[in-house]
Amino acid sequence: MPVMPQPAPRPRCAPARAFAPTRGVAAFLVLALAFALLAASALLAGCVADEPLKSGESDLSAVGDALGDATASLACPPSASAPRSSSSPSTLSADVDTASYCILRSLVADGYGPLDLPDGAVRTEELLNYFDYDYPAPEDDELFGVSVQMGPCPWYRERALLVIGFATEPDEYAASAGSNLVFLIDVSGSMDEPDKLPLLKDAFATLVAGLSERDRVSIVTYANDEHVVLEGAPGNEADRIMGVVDGLTASGATNGEAGLDRAYRVAEEHFIEGGTNRIILASDGGLNVGISSEDALHEYVDQKRKTGVYLSALGFGTASYRDAVIETLADHGNGAYHYIDCAEEAERVFGANLCANLVPLANDVKVQVAFNPTQVKRYRLVGYENRALAAEEFRDDDADAGEVGSGHAFTVAYELQLTDAAFDTAEPWLTCTMRYRPASDPDASVREQQRTVDASSFAEQPNDDWTFAAAVIECGMKLNHAGFAGDAPLEQARELLSTIELNEQRRGFDDLLATLVERDAARACAAPGAPRIADIAP
Repeated sequence: MPVMPQPAPRPRCAPARAFAPTRGVAAFLVLALAFALLAASALLAGCVADEPLKSGESDLSAVGDALGDATASLACPPSASAPRSSSSPSTLSADVDTASYCILRSLVADGYGPLDLPDGAVRTEELLNYFDYDYPAPEDDELFGVSVQMGPCPWYRERALLVIGFATEPDEYAASAGSNLVFLIDVSGSMDEPDKLPLLKDAFATLVAGLSERDRVSIVTYANDEHVVLEGAPGNEADRIMGVVDGLTASGATNGEAGLDRAYRVAEEHFIEGGTNRIILASDGGLNVGISSEDALHEYVDQKRKTGVYLSALGFGTASYRDAVIETLADHGNGAYHYIDCAEEAERVFGANLCANLVPLANDVKVQVAFNPTQVKRYRLVGYENRALAAEEFRDDDADAGEVGSGHAFTVAYELQLTDAAFDTAEPWLTCTMRYRPASDPDASVREQQRTVDASSFAEQPNDDWTFAAAVIECGMKLNHAGFAGDAPLEQARELLSTIELNEQRRGFDDLLATLVERDAARACAAPGAPRIADIAP
């Protein structure tokens, strides 16, 4: 599992040199030191915010405030989640992954509590992106409909919480040229569990029901060896496809290197010009591809992506689930990463959201938020640790970024420290720019869409979408133990949910949160030093 970045460490003093000054020299040094400290205190008092840093914030941010624009020279922060001076923009790659929420749901179903969760299991942006929001449709020739809302930060009332939603319009013609889908399926012995290969077969049945004669389906399996068990079958031959899928059995070790290479070769042989060409990796996380390093694996997938063959990933099972490699593979392959924990989730991914998850609408989608320092003093990006970019990469069209499908939506949130003048003028607080390449025309020029935000987007009581997003964010920050939620109890997220109307999907999250709160309380009453489930689970 990936290790979540921790807050930037407090700067430490350099060790003093050992020397023996004379009495006069010592007196002079003491006096000089006293004056230096007084001067430094005066300087910082004028430059650093009055309110103290909350739990999880770094003194590095205060130093950045004192130095002003000097922080803009930093190409990348020590942590993507660390607070940053507003003089430096926030740049990230779009991400529509949802796996983390389903993994969390599965772990809770297995009895895990807040303190038991494996490190890295909770990625806040994936929790956010799992849920549906009422974001506006795009206007005119724009690609994204954009929703911007701000309100008082629930876990730190002296701050503001900014939530930006991006949504594309479902395009019924996006897949008109057909899809070339190559499924790379792990059939090693570890997949022989009810929530793995059998559930994958159920997911396949849902997928096949949405295909047509324009589509082509191939299946490559891997365990000890790789095998092409189906090649180029028309999508409307459901019985033939499912006959092959239903016949799959799990046994042997896991060696995916040859399988991955074979899958790309099959995809290239059946390449559909102007259509969707995609490998879909399905595994329980035990991917041993045999390539010498993770960097080499990423480079391999990067090069294959440039041929027009993308890679998405599906995760199954929790007993030995390790998703670090699979998640980053999907990131480098211009694909989404989903985790299937039940038949209902299979229906969601391959039924209602089939087009969004398979058909790209825009490639290399980047978001850059530039803050006005006269209105915003500091900011902190929520999540997206694995998708942060350096500022100069925003207009570097060779820098890879995320893919967004037809009908996809994603959410980006920031915690803001406002200046005293934020509400005194009509100046913009920030400018959000989206940069992307239309997937329908690889030769088309890169396009940009921009949105300016001012104080009019701030409300003391924002709408239900903002409130729900705030509850999800607070829950995610408490569960990933990054420290940015401070001392706020997990129960506080439930209190937020009690103020809004919940649909069925959101009630599911409320029920999950209620279970976590109960287990957190039970844990507090347990004997000190009781082992975590994560420490004793297989």
